[in-house]
Amino acid sequence: MSDSSCDSISNSIMMTCFCGELTRCFTPRTPLNLVRRFYRCSKSKIENCEFWRWEDKSSENSSIEANLLMSKLEVATLKMENLRESLNAVKIERDNLKKKLENLESLNYFEVNKLRNLKAKVPKLKM
Repeated sequence: MSDSSCDSISNSIMMTCFCGELTRCFTPRTPLNLVRRFYRCSKSKIENCEFWRWEDKSSENSSIEANLLMSKLEVATLKMENLRESLNAVKIERDNLKKKLENLESLNYFEVNKLRNLKAKVPKLKM
């Protein structure tokens, strides 16, 4: 996890570690905890002190909320993909119907000309 220290110490709570040292405030850069701060011992890298604590107590709520939002995003993405597929199917059907219409118009033109020719022959047959 990549982290960076808090911008201002005045905004954060002063907390001491089990070993008596002042802790430092960090903000994680993970998708689930983008804005949640945590405290870590300033000796953690030097003396392997493993103290850390979230600044707020809502880690469980944040995870649940983040999971819910991710689920909603997945559902919305699937709906969008389904709508795209439906749109493509409608476009294909439209193109097929246009071709059928062109064929029917050509057939109609042919039949109209055939009818005109027959009408022109009828008066000649009456004589």
